[in-house]
Amino acid sequence: MLIARSIQEAGLYVELHPCDCGARSELTFSMIERDGELLAVYEGTCAGCGQARRFEFSIPREPVPGRAYGGEQPSSILDAGEFLWYSDRGADRAALAGDQRPSTRELSALDGALAALDEVVKFIPAGADAIPREAIHSEFGRAVYDANPDRFTRESLSYRRELLLDARAEG
Repeated sequence: MLIARSIQEAGLYVELHPCDCGARSELTFSMIERDGELLAVYEGTCAGCGQARRFEFSIPREPVPGRAYGGEQPSSILDAGEFLWYSDRGADRAALAGDQRPSTRELSALDGALAALDEVVKFIPAGADAIPREAIHSEFGRAVYDANPDRFTRESLSYRRELLLDARAEG
């Protein structure tokens, strides 16, 4: 069983982990209690290959206030590369055309991009200026890291956050 810091983190994990065949399927979501533990359960059948899929996450009973994905500690189920990719995707979805004011959907995408970027920073070890490649545990996260390791520095992440905050302020 996976341990998620929030329902949002569990949902993002499911989104970032498609079936082995590559298909992304709609899974049903339910909350259950087992042995005194609260579980978020996602399950269904892959539309691509027919394989049964099920994810169970232990989640806290009380949400972490003010945090989209979890508390001060980094995730144990997602890595910095996955969060940075998701942040980039949210920023891309929020890209504005010309002088248009951002829509509610674009503002929500920017908020998601910021929340995911805030998760990336949590992976920088105390006293360090960057996330070491060894801290990235998924194949996907390593591919994101290897494409441009300089994006995983404190300075680069801070600059990216300022850009996203500026875009958000324009809304």
